[in-house]
Amino acid sequence: MLLDARPTTFLGPARVTETAGPRIRLDLPDGPAWALVALAFAYQVCEGDLVLAIGRPETDADVEGAAAYYVIGILRGSGKTTILAPGDLSIQARGSIELCATEGVRVKGRLVTIAAEKLETVAKHAMERFTSATRWVKEAFTIRAKRVTTTAEEDFRVDAKRFVAEAVEDVKIDGSKINLG
Repeated sequence: MLLDARPTTFLGPARVTETAGPRIRLDLPDGPAWALVALAFAYQVCEGDLVLAIGRPETDADVEGAAAYYVIGILRGSGKTTILAPGDLSIQARGSIELCATEGVRVKGRLVTIAAEKLETVAKHAMERFTSATRWVKEAFTIRAKRVTTTAEEDFRVDAKRFVAEAVEDVKIDGSKINLG
């Protein structure tokens, strides 16, 4: 009876121990081996990732760039996934689209436009920073707050057809010169 000495195909989890361009070094049960990433999406594999690898403990030395192992899945990763479109990119859904991230969501662009019938922003704290800002409201603009503080380093101007200021308690106007009328 002859024993089959051909190497068997490995399919299983492997830890990434090193990255070098398109190749990554895997810690396999039979020892370390180099592999090529063969994922259907653009994931940047990192050291420490747990991947699904397939291959044999042999290489084809006659074929440049040939590998014995390929990474075909990510079991536990911490790398970055990038979607790069050579032109415009449209994401559409008949229902809703939800973006969630543990650390944050950033939107960058030369021009960012949001168009909606109704826009709601809900946050525990909000901060806006602009070099210059203009807001146009066709009908009413209402602010409901416990306190409102406005600080202007130079001029503060309010133009209105009518101006009404009401206070339940004191009204204080402090300035070196106050002109009325």
